[in-house]
Amino acid sequence: MGAIVPDLPKVEQHIVEMTNQVRGEQKLAPLKVNAMLAKAARAFAQSVANSGKFSHTADGRTPSQRAESVGYKHCGVAENLAMDGNSAGYDTGALALQAIAGWMNSPPHRANILRTTVSEIGVGVARAPGPKPKFISVELFGQPASKLLTFKIRNIAGVAVTYSFGGKAHDLKPGVSVTHSSCSQEQLIISKPSGIFSGASEIARVTAENEKLYTLKRDAAGAPTLEIATRSTNP
Repeated sequence: MGAIVPDLPKVEQHIVEMTNQVRGEQKLAPLKVNAMLAKAARAFAQSVANSGKFSHTADGRTPSQRAESVGYKHCGVAENLAMDGNSAGYDTGALALQAIAGWMNSPPHRANILRTTVSEIGVGVARAPGPKPKFISVELFGQPASKLLTFKIRNIAGVAVTYSFGGKAHDLKPGVSVTHSSCSQEQLIISKPSGIFSGASEIARVTAENEKLYTLKRDAAGAPTLEIATRSTNP
Protein backbone atom coordinates (compact mmCIF):
# COMPACT_ATOMS: atom_id res chain seq x y z
CA MET A 1 0.00 0.00 0.00
CA GLY A 2 1.32 3.45 -0.92
CA ALA A 3 1.93 6.30 1.49
CA ILE A 4 -1.01 8.41 2.59
CA VAL A 5 -1.07 11.74 0.72
CA PRO A 6 -2.57 14.74 2.52
CA ASP A 7 -4.56 17.54 0.91
CA LEU A 8 -2.04 20.38 1.34
CA PRO A 9 -4.45 23.34 1.00
CA LYS A 10 -6.63 21.75 3.67
CA VAL A 11 -3.56 21.17 5.85
CA GLU A 12 -2.88 24.90 5.62
CA GLN A 13 -6.47 25.63 6.59
CA HIS A 14 -6.29 23.24 9.56
CA ILE A 15 -3.06 24.85 10.78
CA VAL A 16 -4.76 28.26 10.80
CA GLU A 17 -7.77 26.84 12.64
CA MET A 18 -5.62 25.05 15.23
CA THR A 19 -3.49 28.13 15.75
CA ASN A 20 -6.59 30.20 16.45
CA GLN A 21 -7.96 27.50 18.72
CA VAL A 22 -4.79 27.68 20.82
CA ARG A 23 -4.99 31.47 20.89
CA GLY A 24 -8.64 31.32 21.91
CA GLU A 25 -7.77 29.08 24.84
CA GLN A 26 -5.44 31.85 26.02
CA LYS A 27 -8.10 34.57 25.52
CA LEU A 28 -6.23 36.01 22.52
CA ALA A 29 -7.88 37.37 19.39
CA PRO A 30 -7.92 35.08 16.33
CA LEU A 31 -5.57 35.78 13.46
CA LYS A 32 -6.99 36.70 10.06
CA VAL A 33 -5.60 35.06 6.93
CA ASN A 34 -3.73 37.55 4.77
CA ALA A 35 -3.29 36.61 1.10
CA MET A 36 0.16 38.23 0.83
CA LEU A 37 1.46 36.42 3.91
CA ALA A 38 0.03 33.16 2.56
CA LYS A 39 1.79 33.74 -0.78
CA ALA A 40 5.12 34.36 0.94
CA ALA A 41 4.68 31.34 3.25
CA ARG A 42 3.86 28.97 0.38
CA ALA A 43 6.80 30.20 -1.70
CA PHE A 44 9.21 29.72 1.20
CA ALA A 45 7.82 26.28 2.08
CA GLN A 46 8.38 25.19 -1.53
CA SER A 47 11.86 26.72 -1.58
CA VAL A 48 12.89 24.87 1.60
CA ALA A 49 11.34 21.63 0.30
CA ASN A 50 13.23 21.87 -2.99
CA SER A 51 16.58 22.98 -1.60
CA GLY A 52 16.73 20.77 1.48
CA LYS A 53 18.11 23.74 3.44
CA PHE A 54 16.16 23.93 6.67
CA SER A 55 16.49 27.36 8.27
CA HIS A 56 14.64 30.65 8.48
CA THR A 57 17.18 32.15 6.07
CA ALA A 58 17.35 29.19 3.67
CA ASP A 59 16.63 31.43 0.68
CA GLY A 60 19.05 34.15 1.81
CA ARG A 61 16.30 36.36 3.19
CA THR A 62 14.64 36.98 6.54
CA PRO A 63 10.92 36.43 7.22
CA SER A 64 10.40 40.20 7.11
CA GLN A 65 12.11 40.46 3.73
CA ARG A 66 9.98 37.66 2.32
CA ALA A 67 6.81 39.40 3.53
CA GLU A 68 7.96 42.70 2.06
CA SER A 69 8.81 41.06 -1.27
CA VAL A 70 5.12 40.28 -1.86
CA GLY A 71 4.04 43.79 -0.90
CA TYR A 72 3.16 43.26 2.77
CA LYS A 73 3.77 46.51 4.67
CA HIS A 74 4.19 45.75 8.34
CA CYS A 75 5.39 46.82 11.74
CA GLY A 76 6.21 43.27 12.79
CA VAL A 77 6.67 39.78 11.32
CA ALA A 78 7.43 36.37 12.87
CA GLU A 79 7.76 32.89 11.41
CA ASN A 80 7.39 29.24 12.42
CA LEU A 81 9.03 26.54 10.33
CA ALA A 82 8.55 22.76 10.60
CA MET A 83 9.73 19.64 8.79
CA ASP A 84 7.81 16.39 9.25
CA GLY A 85 8.48 13.06 7.57
CA ASN A 86 6.89 9.63 7.80
CA SER A 87 7.34 6.68 5.43
CA ALA A 88 3.62 5.90 5.82
CA GLY A 89 2.67 9.47 4.94
CA TYR A 90 0.10 11.59 6.75
CA ASP A 91 -3.58 12.16 6.42
CA THR A 92 -4.60 15.80 6.21
CA GLY A 93 -5.50 16.35 9.85
CA ALA A 94 -2.53 14.40 11.19
CA LEU A 95 0.03 16.50 9.32
CA ALA A 96 -1.50 19.76 10.57
CA LEU A 97 -1.59 18.41 14.13
CA GLN A 98 2.01 17.22 13.88
CA ALA A 99 3.19 20.70 12.87
CA ILE A 100 1.19 22.49 15.58
CA ALA A 101 2.26 20.02 18.27
CA GLY A 102 5.91 20.50 17.38
CA TRP A 103 5.62 24.27 17.54
CA MET A 104 3.69 24.23 20.82
CA ASN A 105 6.41 22.07 22.38
CA SER A 106 9.08 24.61 21.40
CA PRO A 107 9.06 27.78 23.56
CA PRO A 108 10.11 30.21 20.75
CA HIS A 109 7.54 28.80 18.31
CA ARG A 110 4.84 28.70 20.98
CA ALA A 111 5.61 32.35 21.75
CA ASN A 112 5.03 33.22 18.09
CA ILE A 113 1.64 31.49 18.08
CA LEU A 114 0.66 33.39 21.23
CA ARG A 115 2.03 36.79 20.20
CA THR A 116 -0.16 39.73 21.11
CA THR A 117 1.59 41.97 18.56
CA VAL A 118 0.35 40.14 15.44
CA SER A 119 -3.13 40.03 13.95
CA GLU A 120 -2.66 38.28 10.58
CA ILE A 121 -1.31 34.96 9.34
CA GLY A 122 -0.35 33.12 6.19
CA VAL A 123 0.41 29.40 6.04
CA GLY A 124 2.22 27.37 3.40
CA VAL A 125 2.83 23.61 3.22
CA ALA A 126 4.92 21.86 0.56
CA ARG A 127 6.13 18.32 -0.06
CA ALA A 128 9.84 17.73 -0.54
CA PRO A 129 10.92 15.64 -3.55
CA GLY A 130 11.94 12.04 -2.91
CA PRO A 131 10.31 8.67 -2.23
CA LYS A 132 9.81 9.23 1.51
CA PRO A 133 6.98 11.67 2.27
CA LYS A 134 8.48 14.77 3.88
CA PHE A 135 6.64 18.04 4.32
CA ILE A 136 7.66 21.62 5.10
CA SER A 137 5.16 23.79 6.97
CA VAL A 138 5.49 27.57 7.36
CA GLU A 139 3.47 29.95 9.49
CA LEU A 140 4.11 33.61 8.73
CA PHE A 141 2.66 36.03 11.28
CA GLY A 142 2.29 39.76 10.67
CA GLN A 143 1.03 43.02 12.03
CA PRO A 144 0.14 45.49 9.25
CA ALA A 145 1.79 48.90 9.22
CA SER A 146 -1.61 50.49 9.78
CA LYS A 147 -1.54 49.11 13.34
CA LEU A 148 1.64 50.98 14.28
CA LEU A 149 1.09 53.52 17.03
CA THR A 150 3.49 56.24 18.15
CA PHE A 151 3.12 58.40 21.24
CA LYS A 152 5.21 60.74 23.36
CA ILE A 153 5.55 61.03 27.11
CA ARG A 154 7.20 64.02 28.79
CA ASN A 155 7.86 65.04 32.37
CA ILE A 156 7.51 68.70 33.36
CA ALA A 157 6.32 67.92 36.87
CA GLY A 158 9.70 68.70 38.40
CA VAL A 159 10.04 65.27 40.02
CA ALA A 160 11.28 61.94 38.77
CA VAL A 161 8.66 59.36 37.87
CA THR A 162 8.67 55.81 36.54
CA TYR A 163 6.48 54.30 33.89
CA SER A 164 5.93 50.90 32.33
CA PHE A 165 4.84 50.09 28.80
CA GLY A 166 4.79 46.77 27.00
CA GLY A 167 6.00 44.98 30.12
CA LYS A 168 9.15 47.12 30.44
CA ALA A 169 9.84 49.67 33.20
CA HIS A 170 11.50 53.04 32.56
CA ASP A 171 12.66 56.04 34.59
CA LEU A 172 11.58 59.49 33.43
CA LYS A 173 13.58 62.33 34.92
CA PRO A 174 12.32 65.93 35.09
CA GLY A 175 12.51 67.75 31.77
CA VAL A 176 12.88 64.54 29.73
CA SER A 177 10.66 63.49 26.80
CA VAL A 178 10.50 60.03 25.24
CA THR A 179 8.80 58.81 22.05
CA HIS A 180 7.58 55.22 21.84
CA SER A 181 6.44 53.15 18.86
CA SER A 182 4.58 49.88 19.21
CA CYS A 183 2.80 47.33 17.04
CA SER A 184 -0.03 46.97 19.56
CA GLN A 185 -1.93 48.92 22.16
CA GLU A 186 -0.55 48.39 25.65
CA GLN A 187 -1.20 49.95 29.02
CA LEU A 188 0.92 52.93 30.02
CA ILE A 189 1.31 52.94 33.80
CA ILE A 190 2.91 55.98 35.42
CA SER A 191 4.01 55.95 39.04
CA LYS A 192 5.81 58.01 41.63
CA PRO A 193 8.77 55.94 42.87
CA SER A 194 9.14 54.99 46.52
CA GLY A 195 11.03 57.26 48.87
CA ILE A 196 12.74 56.82 52.23
CA PHE A 197 9.48 57.16 54.14
CA SER A 198 6.93 56.35 51.43
CA GLY A 199 6.07 53.58 49.04
CA ALA A 200 5.56 53.82 45.31
CA SER A 201 2.20 55.23 44.23
CA GLU A 202 0.41 55.05 40.90
CA ILE A 203 -0.25 58.37 39.17
CA ALA A 204 -2.16 57.17 36.11
CA ARG A 205 -2.99 54.07 34.09
CA VAL A 206 -4.19 54.47 30.48
CA THR A 207 -4.17 52.51 27.22
CA ALA A 208 -1.63 54.20 24.97
CA GLU A 209 -3.11 55.66 21.78
CA ASN A 210 -1.58 56.76 18.50
CA GLU A 211 -0.36 60.36 18.16
CA LYS A 212 -1.02 61.21 21.80
CA LEU A 213 1.13 63.36 24.07
CA TYR A 214 1.19 62.27 27.70
CA THR A 215 2.49 65.08 29.91
CA LEU A 216 3.34 64.81 33.60
CA LYS A 217 2.55 68.15 35.27
CA ARG A 218 1.93 69.44 38.76
CA ASP A 219 -1.65 69.96 39.91
CA ALA A 220 -2.83 72.80 42.17
CA ALA A 221 -1.60 70.91 45.22
CA GLY A 222 1.84 70.33 43.67
CA ALA A 223 1.35 66.61 43.04
CA PRO A 224 2.23 65.09 39.65
CA THR A 225 -0.75 64.48 37.40
CA LEU A 226 -1.20 63.29 33.82
CA GLU A 227 -2.48 65.47 30.98
CA ILE A 228 -3.39 63.82 27.65
CA ALA A 229 -3.49 65.71 24.37
CA THR A 230 -3.07 65.12 20.64
CA ARG A 231 0.58 65.42 19.61
CA SER A 232 -0.15 67.53 16.52
CA THR A 233 -1.35 70.41 18.70
CA ASN A 234 1.58 70.31 21.11
CA PRO A 235 5.34 70.78 20.88
